[in-house]
Amino acid sequence: MPTTQHSPQGHAQAQGLQGHDVKETADAGEAGNMPNLSTLSLDELKQLDRDPEFFDDFIEEMSVVQHLNEELDSMMNQVENISRENESKGSHLVELKRRLSDDYTALKTLGEKCDQLNKKYLKKSEEYAPQHIRELLQIAASNADADCDRHVEHFLNGKIDVQTFLNTYQSSKKISAERKAKEERLGTQLSALERAGI
Repeated sequence: MPTTQHSPQGHAQAQGLQGHDVKETADAGEAGNMPNLSTLSLDELKQLDRDPEFFDDFIEEMSVVQHLNEELDSMMNQVENISRENESKGSHLVELKRRLSDDYTALKTLGEKCDQLNKKYLKKSEEYAPQHIRELLQIAASNADADCDRHVEHFLNGKIDVQTFLNTYQSSKKISAERKAKEERLGTQLSALERAGI
């Protein structure tokens, strides 16, 4: 079978044709993005020059401009979405701060109440402490004894009669005896607890 041979000149012509095809393809791509002024009439070309609105409409119909507008719309949507997300997060953060403030206020109020209750408890503990009760009984017995002495003094000075003296004296003496007996029993119990190391 005969072999086909290509001359250098034919090879160069083939390369030239390929380069021309590539250039035409690139030119076609650029032409798709650029306005095709050759399709416009002379009146339309003049109107492009004179009428800004017509010129803007013509530009807007260009594929490259439409593509840019689409990208711009997409970016604007992204910005709006980000803005909404930030606003939502900001509102959530404000709500968290409000809750934290409310919890802090409630905790502070609870702490103050606990402090007040603790003071009342300590005061009551002191009031009902056995040693404190013993001291109160001693004071009460001493006051009853003082009442007895005052009744005697009033009787001797003639300020009260015999019956009144007997009634008031016996009453004060009874109170004094009862309180002294309670104080003595409590003292005995405290001494026993002390010896037991309690």
